[in-house]
Amino acid sequence: MSKNEKNAHRLDVPLDGVRGPKGAKKTPFEGDPRKLWRVNQYPSPFSLADAPTREKVGFKGKKDDGEDALDERAEMLADLQELMWAHVVSASEEDQREVAKAIAGRVPRRTPAEKARREELFSPEVEKALSNLARGPRILLVLQGMDASGKGGVVKQVVTSMDPMGVDVAGFGKPTAAESREHYLERIIRRLPRPGHVGVFDRSHYEDVLVPTILGSESAEELERRTEALMLFERELVRLGFVIIKIKLTISQEEQLDRLVSRLDRKEKHWKYDPSDADARAEFDLYQEVYSRLMEATDADHAPWHVIGADRKWYSRLAVQELLIAALSDLKLRWPAADYDVETERKRLLES
Repeated sequence: MSKNEKNAHRLDVPLDGVRGPKGAKKTPFEGDPRKLWRVNQYPSPFSLADAPTREKVGFKGKKDDGEDALDERAEMLADLQELMWAHVVSASEEDQREVAKAIAGRVPRRTPAEKARREELFSPEVEKALSNLARGPRILLVLQGMDASGKGGVVKQVVTSMDPMGVDVAGFGKPTAAESREHYLERIIRRLPRPGHVGVFDRSHYEDVLVPTILGSESAEELERRTEALMLFERELVRLGFVIIKIKLTISQEEQLDRLVSRLDRKEKHWKYDPSDADARAEFDLYQEVYSRLMEATDADHAPWHVIGADRKWYSRLAVQELLIAALSDLKLRWPAADYDVETERKRLLES
């Protein structure tokens, strides 16, 4: 068996009761999904121009095969999310400590130097908000991409396969007047997922570096400070139990144009179009350049960046789904044991 074939089976091992989809002997992808789309596999300096937008990286099937796999593995994703919630609600203290230690161990302990740097980059309000966050495992899926790259479709077709009670979706546009008077991380912290939940950011804290860079509204020194702050912020989230998956959906200019024009061709899609979409297209190359620099600077094993070609909607959705399955599988959670006698309760129910 080849190395890729071994990796392909890793996600379908029994996880103490979590089953894989019926009939599926391996993941839909050849190779480890944790590595297939990682930014760090590209030469430095990284350029989004090197990342394929239409190629089906790691997948040999056709569209029908991909859509079938997406439906099949939705059950596994839902089971894994339920398992994470069950762990938070009912796992023993020993199991909870073990999982918390394993996640926090993905980043170094906070040093005096880091503490001092945070005092310079964070506000007291940010530090207080972070200290008030509950500890426990949860997923934070960060979706970034140009207009019409498919972020909303990922939420609709991938994320909604999980229990909606365990999913938190947030989007970040232009800050309100009140938010503009705060530290830019405060509004982000307010929308972070709770332990046991999968949180999705449709655009994210990276907008606070990306947009000012494009507009030239902040100095180079401030943008460097913000980039460093984002890295320290994510490091602290991991210490609290967050598993971070950052995804850039990359789309070709031709495909983006087709999708934007189609919004104008259909009355029921007019609401999705904004005249600023045309302005952003005019800066397409600049956006690609800024994204490239920012992604390479903030890519880390504990908060990895993945660049996924989005010209084929079904493919990008399948890839995101597999990254979520991988992240949840890596927690190696166990169904909490009953703290009551199962047979006694069965007998009581049958007699009731």
